[in-house]
Amino acid sequence: MADTDLDSQRIAHMRRLVPIFIVGGLALFSAPLFHPNNTCKDWLVKWGQLAASPIWIPIHQVASFGFALGAGAALLLCIVGPRRTSGLCGGAAFSAGYVMMSLMALMHATATSTIGTAYNVAKTDAERAMLRTIANAFVSYDVAVDGVAAVLLSGGAVLLVWYLWRIRVISLPLAIVLAGDGAIWGVQYYRVLRVVHYSFPEWVPYTSQGLLLCAIGVTIFFTRPAEA
Repeated sequence: MADTDLDSQRIAHMRRLVPIFIVGGLALFSAPLFHPNNTCKDWLVKWGQLAASPIWIPIHQVASFGFALGAGAALLLCIVGPRRTSGLCGGAAFSAGYVMMSLMALMHATATSTIGTAYNVAKTDAERAMLRTIANAFVSYDVAVDGVAAVLLSGGAVLLVWYLWRIRVISLPLAIVLAGDGAIWGVQYYRVLRVVHYSFPEWVPYTSQGLLLCAIGVTIFFTRPAEA
C-alpha cells in the first residue's frame, strides 16, 4: 500500500477524535465564563471567600475534565494519524502539559481555598501567619508545576500545529494563527510581553486553549482524507 493511501486512511481515523477535541475545548471555556468575580487584592482572602460559592469547585472540575480530554485527544492524534516525528513529539509534550494542568486546575479551588476559608475566620495573628505559610507552600508548588506545564503545553501545541500543516489538515495562514494561540499560555507564564509592558487578562490563556482544541477538532472534521 502506498504511503499516501496509508496517510489517507489514518486521517480518516483522526476524524473519530473530533468529539473529544470539541468537548474538551468547550469544557476549558467554562473556567473564564463562569468564574465568580471578587476584587479583593489579597489572594488568600479572595480564594477563601470564593470557596463559599456553590460553583467554585464545579467550574474547576469541568476545566480539569477539559484538560484531561485534551491530553487524551492529542496523544491519540499522533498515534492514529500519519506518523511524523513532529506529531509524536508534539502530541507527547502537549498531552503531558495538559495532564499536569488537569491536576493543578483543582489545587487552588480545593486545598488553597480551604486554607483561605480558615484564614478568614482565624482569631489570632499567629494562626493567620501559619495558615498563610501553608497556603504559600501550596501556591509555590502550583506555580512551579505550571512553569513546566507551560513549556510542554505551548511547545507541544506549536509542534502539533506544524504536524497538522505537514499532513495538509490546515493551511499555512491558519497554522500561524493556531501556533500563536497555542503559545499564549507559555508567553503569559514567562511574561514574554513584559518588554512592551503588557500582560494578558487571566481569562485569555484558558480561552486560547479552548479555542485551540475546538479549532483542531473542526479542521479535522472538514478534512477530506483523499487530499492527503
